[in-house]
Amino acid sequence: MPSRDEHLSKARKNKEFADSIKLDNSTCFGWALTVLFYSALHYIEAYNAKFNHHCRNHQDLHDNMVRNPVLEAISDDYFDLETFSWNARYRAISYGDKEVKDALECHAAIKKHITDLI
Repeated sequence: MPSRDEHLSKARKNKEFADSIKLDNSTCFGWALTVLFYSALHYIEAYNAKFNHHCRNHQDLHDNMVRNPVLEAISDDYFDLETFSWNARYRAISYGDKEVKDALECHAAIKKHITDLI
C-alpha cells in the first residue's frame, strides 16, 4: 500500500495536472473535476496511511469518511467532488467554470484540513 508521502505526491501531481487542463469544452471541465476528486482522495488516504489504515475501495473510503470525526469535517467537500466526478464520467453531465471553481474550493478545504493534521 502507498505510504503517506506517496499519497501526498500523487495528490500534488494530480492537482498540477488538473491545473494544466485547458478548460475550453465540457469534456475538459469534466476531466478537471475528476482529477481534482482523485487529488482529494489521495490527501485523505495520506491521512489514513499515517495511521496505517488503507481503504480497499471507494465504499471503504466513504464509510471511513462518515465514521471518523476528523474526516467527517471535510466529508461534504469530498462528497461534492465525488459527485462532480461521477456525474461527469457516467451521467454525461456537462459542467463549466462555476463547477470547477466550486471544486477548487472543496479541494482547497480538504488539502488544508489534511495538511494541518499530518
